[in-house]
Amino acid sequence: MNPFEALDGLHQKASANFSFFDRLAVVENYSIGIEQELRYLQKNSGIFDRKAWLLLELNGVDAKNFLQGMVSADLEKIDINQIQPALICQSKGKIQHVLEIWRTSQYSWVLSCYPGEGFLVANLLDKFHIRENFEFQLLTPSILRLDLRGPRSRNVLEILGLNVSSTTSETSLIDKKILCTKHRHLGVEHYSLLIPGKDVEDVANKLLNQEDCGWVGWDAWNEMNLIECIPVFGRDFTNDNFAQEAALKDYISFNKGCYIGQEPNARLFSRGRPQKQLVSLTIPASATIYDSSPLFSGAELVGEITTISASSHDGTYVGMAMVKTKVLDIEDTKLSIIPDDPEPTIEWSKLPTHIMR
Repeated sequence: MNPFEALDGLHQKASANFSFFDRLAVVENYSIGIEQELRYLQKNSGIFDRKAWLLLELNGVDAKNFLQGMVSADLEKIDINQIQPALICQSKGKIQHVLEIWRTSQYSWVLSCYPGEGFLVANLLDKFHIRENFEFQLLTPSILRLDLRGPRSRNVLEILGLNVSSTTSETSLIDKKILCTKHRHLGVEHYSLLIPGKDVEDVANKLLNQEDCGWVGWDAWNEMNLIECIPVFGRDFTNDNFAQEAALKDYISFNKGCYIGQEPNARLFSRGRPQKQLVSLTIPASATIYDSSPLFSGAELVGEITTISASSHDGTYVGMAMVKTKVLDIEDTKLSIIPDDPEPTIEWSKLPTHIMR
């Protein structure tokens, strides 16, 4: 049985609902419901199958310099076994592809591509790869990725014999087969594993045998991102946005050298005034509001809600919205979904990853 079928068989036992990208399954949710999946993420440890996030490896002495000219993140700042979010930008600066870059050794870099984008990224890199001295290959399905997220994740990983360091600069291996790294974003602990395809079913079963651990789908994962104020590609921002509009501070460096789309992003940063910016919302539980609802400040249409939480948290719903930048100039301004609302109730705040000069 190939590793894709093995993982999908485990998901089917949990009554999973699937979406497909490049014929690879992504679990949207399980029969236990999103509330139970969120409990794993918030209280224990949730396992998320990322096999549809195609893995591309660049290995060689020129790999870093080549990637440095392609992506928005500064690879000089990435230590061995660190994982870093990054963008490939369009020539005019807007987002083209969303990536995570994992430095697995001195000369090896693994790119984890958003579902449905892996082959597009591979073709783009191959187009620019001319004389540089490195090998370029698709790792999927010989290597697959599982993520663990939640406050008990470190304890769960110990059953695999992984000595999970509190820093990401140390490599953790089990028989030199599994590589583990800790993400650096805010929120509960989040780890990624690179696992040989032939071993992934066994690893997944060992994790699932722990009472603190269970499968979570993409819906719950993105709900957790919303709770932790992490923007999601395709939901909160798209290819029509600049990094600064989408509050992607962790994805972009304004101090590195040239890369595709660098000049427009640098100009926007130096001006400090994108036309619109992504913000976090706090919405009363009594409100009837939906994704894509318009937002008004007084009589003026100032933005649109990109997402709202599936359930209330601490008595309120949380959400995100893309709003006109001038809204951010006036503190304590409340918004509404109707114009000239005498009692607006929607509060906004800058995201932790808001980009400032």
